Amino acid sequence: PLSAIKGLASFFAGQFEDGSEAQEAAGVMIQEVDRLNRAITELLEFARPTDLRRRPIELAPLLNRSLKLIEQDAAAKRIRIDLKIEDGTCPARVDPDRLIQCLLNLYLNAIEAMDDGGVLGVDCGPAGAEDLGITISDTGRGIAPEDLGKIFDPYFTTKKTGTGLGLAIVHKIIEAHQGRIEAESVPGQGTTFSIR
Repeated sequence: PLSAIKGLASFFAGQFEDGSEAQEAAGVMIQEVDRLNRAITELLEFARPTDLRRRPIELAPLLNRSLKLIEQDAAAKRIRIDLKIEDGTCPARVDPDRLIQCLLNLYLNAIEAMDDGGVLGVDCGPAGAEDLGITISDTGRGIAPEDLGKIFDPYFTTKKTGTGLGLAIVHKIIEAHQGRIEAESVPGQGTTFSIR
Protein backbone atom coordinates (compact mmCIF):
# COMPACT_ATOMS: atom_id res chain seq x y z
CA PRO A 1 0.00 0.00 0.00
CA LEU A 2 2.81 2.46 0.77
CA SER A 3 4.36 1.86 -2.66
CA ALA A 4 1.02 2.62 -4.31
CA ILE A 5 0.58 5.81 -2.26
CA LYS A 6 4.12 6.93 -3.05
CA GLY A 7 3.64 6.17 -6.76
CA LEU A 8 0.43 8.20 -6.90
CA ALA A 9 2.01 11.09 -4.97
CA SER A 10 4.95 11.07 -7.41
CA PHE A 11 2.49 11.07 -10.32
CA PHE A 12 0.58 14.04 -8.88
CA ALA A 13 3.81 15.92 -8.14
CA GLY A 14 4.59 15.74 -11.86
CA GLN A 15 1.18 17.15 -12.79
CA PHE A 16 1.69 20.47 -11.03
CA GLU A 17 3.79 23.50 -11.89
CA ASP A 18 7.31 23.54 -10.42
CA GLY A 19 7.37 25.29 -7.05
CA SER A 20 3.58 25.32 -6.72
CA GLU A 21 1.89 24.68 -3.38
CA ALA A 22 0.27 21.51 -4.77
CA GLN A 23 3.63 20.14 -5.92
CA GLU A 24 5.13 20.86 -2.50
CA ALA A 25 2.20 19.06 -0.82
CA ALA A 26 2.81 16.01 -3.03
CA GLY A 27 6.49 16.16 -2.06
CA VAL A 28 5.55 16.16 1.63
CA MET A 29 3.37 13.10 1.00
CA ILE A 30 6.33 11.29 -0.58
CA GLN A 31 8.62 12.17 2.36
CA GLU A 32 6.04 11.03 4.91
CA VAL A 33 5.48 7.73 3.08
CA ASP A 34 9.26 7.16 3.21
CA ARG A 35 9.28 7.98 6.94
CA LEU A 36 6.38 5.61 7.61
CA ASN A 37 8.10 2.90 5.57
CA ARG A 38 11.28 3.30 7.67
CA ALA A 39 9.27 3.01 10.91
CA ILE A 40 7.47 -0.13 9.73
CA THR A 41 10.72 -1.66 8.47
CA GLU A 42 12.37 -1.03 11.85
CA LEU A 43 9.39 -2.51 13.69
CA LEU A 44 9.48 -5.65 11.53
CA GLU A 45 13.25 -5.86 11.89
CA PHE A 46 12.97 -5.73 15.67
CA ALA A 47 10.16 -8.31 15.83
CA ARG A 48 11.79 -10.78 13.42
CA PRO A 49 14.14 -13.46 14.82
CA THR A 50 17.75 -12.56 14.12
CA ASP A 51 18.97 -14.87 11.38
CA LEU A 52 22.74 -14.58 11.11
CA ARG A 53 24.95 -15.78 8.28
CA ARG A 54 28.30 -15.71 10.06
CA ARG A 55 31.55 -16.31 8.27
CA PRO A 56 35.22 -15.55 8.90
CA ILE A 57 36.09 -12.14 7.48
CA GLU A 58 38.65 -9.38 7.86
CA LEU A 59 36.95 -6.35 9.42
CA ALA A 60 39.31 -3.70 8.02
CA PRO A 61 37.73 -3.67 4.51
CA LEU A 62 34.23 -3.88 6.04
CA LEU A 63 34.92 -0.86 8.28
CA ASN A 64 36.35 1.09 5.35
CA ARG A 65 33.31 0.23 3.21
CA SER A 66 30.83 1.14 5.94
CA LEU A 67 32.52 4.51 6.52
CA LYS A 68 32.43 5.29 2.77
CA LEU A 69 28.62 5.10 3.01
CA ILE A 70 28.45 8.01 5.47
CA GLU A 71 31.37 10.09 4.11
CA GLN A 72 29.08 12.68 2.48
CA ASP A 73 26.89 13.03 5.59
CA ALA A 74 30.00 13.61 7.70
CA ALA A 75 31.56 16.07 5.24
CA ALA A 76 28.33 18.09 5.06
CA LYS A 77 28.59 18.68 8.83
CA ARG A 78 32.38 19.22 8.86
CA ILE A 79 32.98 15.96 10.76
CA ARG A 80 36.37 14.28 10.46
CA ILE A 81 36.42 10.47 10.35
CA ASP A 82 39.27 8.86 12.29
CA LEU A 83 39.66 5.10 11.66
CA LYS A 84 42.27 3.14 13.64
CA ILE A 85 42.85 -0.58 13.13
CA GLU A 86 45.23 -2.06 15.68
CA ASP A 87 47.95 -4.23 14.11
CA GLY A 88 46.37 -3.44 10.73
CA THR A 89 44.13 -6.50 10.99
CA CYS A 90 40.83 -7.44 12.64
CA PRO A 91 39.75 -11.01 11.86
CA ALA A 92 36.27 -11.94 13.05
CA ARG A 93 33.44 -14.41 12.46
CA VAL A 94 30.39 -12.24 11.83
CA ASP A 95 27.44 -11.66 9.54
CA PRO A 96 28.90 -8.77 7.49
CA ASP A 97 25.53 -7.37 6.36
CA ARG A 98 24.07 -7.31 9.87
CA LEU A 99 27.26 -5.83 11.34
CA ILE A 100 27.25 -3.04 8.72
CA GLN A 101 23.61 -2.37 9.66
CA CYS A 102 24.72 -1.89 13.30
CA LEU A 103 27.68 0.28 12.38
CA LEU A 104 25.65 2.55 10.10
CA ASN A 105 23.07 3.09 12.83
CA LEU A 106 25.81 4.05 15.31
CA TYR A 107 27.61 6.29 12.77
CA LEU A 108 24.43 8.15 11.82
CA ASN A 109 23.50 8.68 15.48
CA ALA A 110 27.01 10.04 16.09
CA ILE A 111 26.79 12.41 13.10
CA GLU A 112 23.38 13.61 14.27
CA ALA A 113 24.82 14.35 17.72
CA MET A 114 27.51 16.68 16.29
CA ASP A 115 26.00 19.98 15.23
CA ASP A 116 29.15 22.07 14.73
CA GLY A 117 31.67 19.66 13.29
CA GLY A 118 33.69 17.18 15.32
CA VAL A 119 35.33 13.78 15.11
CA LEU A 120 33.78 10.38 14.47
CA GLY A 121 36.26 7.83 15.79
CA VAL A 122 36.20 4.15 14.87
CA ASP A 123 38.73 1.79 16.49
CA CYS A 124 39.12 -1.95 16.00
CA GLY A 125 41.47 -4.35 17.75
CA PRO A 126 41.88 -7.20 20.20
CA ALA A 127 39.95 -6.88 23.47
CA GLY A 128 41.35 -9.47 25.83
CA ALA A 129 42.59 -12.94 24.92
CA GLU A 130 39.61 -14.12 22.84
CA ASP A 131 37.54 -11.04 22.03
CA LEU A 132 37.60 -8.41 19.35
CA GLY A 133 36.59 -4.85 20.15
CA ILE A 134 35.08 -2.11 18.00
CA THR A 135 34.51 1.35 19.46
CA ILE A 136 32.56 4.15 17.82
CA SER A 137 32.98 7.55 19.45
CA ASP A 138 31.85 11.07 18.74
CA THR A 139 32.52 14.54 20.11
CA GLY A 140 28.85 15.47 20.11
CA ARG A 141 26.30 16.63 22.63
CA GLY A 142 26.33 13.38 24.61
CA ILE A 143 23.53 11.51 26.35
CA ALA A 144 21.95 12.66 29.60
CA PRO A 145 22.89 10.38 32.54
CA GLU A 146 19.22 9.62 33.25
CA ASP A 147 18.75 8.41 29.65
CA LEU A 148 21.94 6.34 29.29
CA GLY A 149 20.50 3.22 30.93
CA LYS A 150 17.45 3.27 28.62
CA ILE A 151 19.00 3.80 25.19
CA PHE A 152 18.80 0.11 24.19
CA ASP A 153 15.16 -0.21 25.34
CA PRO A 154 12.65 -0.64 22.49
CA TYR A 155 10.71 2.55 21.73
CA PHE A 156 12.87 4.78 23.95
CA THR A 157 13.89 7.88 22.01
CA THR A 158 14.78 11.50 22.66
CA LYS A 159 14.40 12.39 18.97
CA LYS A 160 11.27 14.08 17.66
CA THR A 161 11.11 11.82 14.61
CA GLY A 162 12.74 8.66 16.01
CA THR A 163 11.00 5.32 16.49
CA GLY A 164 13.21 4.24 19.38
CA LEU A 165 14.08 0.98 17.62
CA GLY A 166 17.49 1.75 16.06
CA LEU A 167 19.65 1.02 19.10
CA ALA A 168 17.34 -1.80 20.24
CA ILE A 169 17.98 -3.52 16.88
CA VAL A 170 21.75 -2.88 17.20
CA HIS A 171 21.67 -4.46 20.69
CA LYS A 172 19.71 -7.47 19.41
CA ILE A 173 22.11 -8.10 16.49
CA ILE A 174 25.23 -7.79 18.66
CA GLU A 175 23.73 -10.20 21.24
CA ALA A 176 22.90 -12.66 18.43
CA HIS A 177 26.65 -12.62 17.64
CA GLN A 178 27.29 -13.61 21.30
CA GLY A 179 28.68 -10.15 21.79
CA ARG A 180 27.83 -7.20 23.96
CA ILE A 181 27.56 -3.46 23.48
CA GLU A 182 27.92 -0.74 26.08
CA ALA A 183 27.76 3.04 25.99
CA GLU A 184 29.56 5.75 27.94
CA SER A 185 28.72 9.41 27.56
CA VAL A 186 29.58 12.80 28.98
CA PRO A 187 27.00 15.49 28.14
CA GLY A 188 28.61 18.21 26.05
CA GLN A 189 31.69 16.08 25.30
CA GLY A 190 30.53 13.00 23.41
CA THR A 191 29.58 9.36 23.48
CA THR A 192 31.45 6.09 22.99
CA PHE A 193 29.84 2.77 22.06
CA SER A 194 31.98 -0.28 22.74
CA ILE A 195 31.20 -3.54 20.96
CA ARG A 196 32.93 -6.73 22.09
